[in-house]
Amino acid sequence: MKIQKVSQWFSLLLFMTVVVGCSSITEGVATPSQVTPILPVSRVAPTETVTPTLTLIATGTSTPLPTLTAAPTLPVEDARKRLLELLANNGDCRLPCLWGITPGVSTYQEAQSTLLPLSSISSLTGFRPEGGAVFPAYTEGDLTLNAIVGFNIDTFSNNQIVSRVGFKVWEERVTTDANGNWTSKTPIYGLPSFIQRVEYYSLSHLLSEQGVPTSVMIASSGPGKNRRGSILTHIAVFYPDVGIWAQYTTLVNEKEVGSSIISCPVNAHIEMTLVPPGNPDSFFSLLDKTDWGITKNSYKPLEEATSMSVEEFYEIFRNPTDKCIETPVNLWPTPEW
Repeated sequence: MKIQKVSQWFSLLLFMTVVVGCSSITEGVATPSQVTPILPVSRVAPTETVTPTLTLIATGTSTPLPTLTAAPTLPVEDARKRLLELLANNGDCRLPCLWGITPGVSTYQEAQSTLLPLSSISSLTGFRPEGGAVFPAYTEGDLTLNAIVGFNIDTFSNNQIVSRVGFKVWEERVTTDANGNWTSKTPIYGLPSFIQRVEYYSLSHLLSEQGVPTSVMIASSGPGKNRRGSILTHIAVFYPDVGIWAQYTTLVNEKEVGSSIISCPVNAHIEMTLVPPGNPDSFFSLLDKTDWGITKNSYKPLEEATSMSVEEFYEIFRNPTDKCIETPVNLWPTPEW
């Protein structure tokens, strides 16, 4: 299965399907007014409008919701501040804990109490017996930093313990009409403010904190027949013993691609799946229930997709850097459509 230009933005695979908004997809190169300059090593991001989706599938037979003491929803400004704090310090915990939610340890109520206060800035908030999720956003002018955080529990055990946490963060430029309704949403890559706000989840911080990954996989959408669109490249990093899967996605303009596709992780949008540590077999079983399970056959090992080994990858990217990964264009077939 080929990785498409417009990715499946996010699936947590917990308990139901939710579609957020609706929009059209536009290929082509953004005009200067549509793109904010990014780091010198970066490529200009083409215009691309996406429809994020959240797919939530039950992991077992549903059980009644536990008796919960609802956490109060924060006022908008307090929730905005709280979101930036959580992104900055990860809730003072270390991955695979996210915002204080630890897979295999935290309870349903603890996870809900962490997420529910952000409801005032969330485009969607939902809790079911199998788990819950919020979609908080931080908007400044026409730029919006979006996040999705969701969790699910193992309903077979009936112990209400979190078995998986999903996380995604990305930025987009939103244009609106005279009535304030949005007309387009364009993903933006590489703004310094975004890079600073999500630094905790950056590739460099992950590598420096967790060490050499077990494996790294690469996928790219490949160039189109007419080179009028964009190319998404995904860098997936695996720590099965620790319970961490992280993916760094970049986008480049096809017109600027020569013999190689260049992906600069410092500019990436970020996605993670976190599960209880210490059981690699369980790790891959749980990961197969996410979008990775759908698209994994499109990925190639780092050593095949680039000229570097996992150890070399670690040494290059474990410290903050604007260096990039190059993968030959001819490795990635032209999309059929």
